[in-house]
Amino acid sequence: MSVVTVATLNLFNNIGRWDERLPLLLDQLTALRPDVIGLQEVNLATDQGMSICRLANDRLAGSTRYRVYHMARPGRNAHAQAQAVMSRLPVEAHEGLDYLQHEDVAQRLRIRLEDGAALDFYNTHLHYPPSATDERLAEARRLLAWVDTWQGAAATVVVGDFNAYPDEPAVALMKGRFASAHEAAQGGEPEKTWPTPVNSWDPSPPGCLDYVFVSGARVVEAGLAFDTPHPDDDSLFPSDHLGVTAKVEVG
Repeated sequence: MSVVTVATLNLFNNIGRWDERLPLLLDQLTALRPDVIGLQEVNLATDQGMSICRLANDRLAGSTRYRVYHMARPGRNAHAQAQAVMSRLPVEAHEGLDYLQHEDVAQRLRIRLEDGAALDFYNTHLHYPPSATDERLAEARRLLAWVDTWQGAAATVVVGDFNAYPDEPAVALMKGRFASAHEAAQGGEPEKTWPTPVNSWDPSPPGCLDYVFVSGARVVEAGLAFDTPHPDDDSLFPSDHLGVTAKVEVG
């Protein structure tokens, strides 16, 4: 039996006061110390994911180091819409899924736990804006079909920015196969995971867009992460999204 801490966070690329957000992000990342975290809106051009990984490892000297695994769709805007997974656990395989629309992709890693069991970890970012419910539903269907092509893991975790409010078809589809960790632990989804004051110009309605979905594991606890503003500036958060984290028991 293994207990694993997982998390998800949309980085909001490197815009919106990134130089000020980065130290705050690192403070909260190294305090949380997730075993695996999925990141969305990662900027490849500035090596954002690798920089976060390296700086986190510097702060966690003496602990098991993170490795970072990137995925992006080749072509327009790929550098700004990449995804990354940082894992402190051994990774045995890494693959990507192109949804074949817009810049949206998914990635998956087979992770070996301390007791020898396998955990399949998926990280995705579904299409924006809020009106694109049909596109998100199509992407979620493709994602689940892809999940079915990997067998043999003791548990599966799917995280990401789904850009979908809890009452949307894409979320209902996911909940037909997975438990929402936050809902299982807290009795419902967060009131909102987006936006924070870092993004003051998008007029879309606030709400819960980010999820941790779990199958084959027991949710021990779950809640928000990366949700603490700077102590001297309550408009400065690690991102324009809040993160979601969960501790799950596998086996």
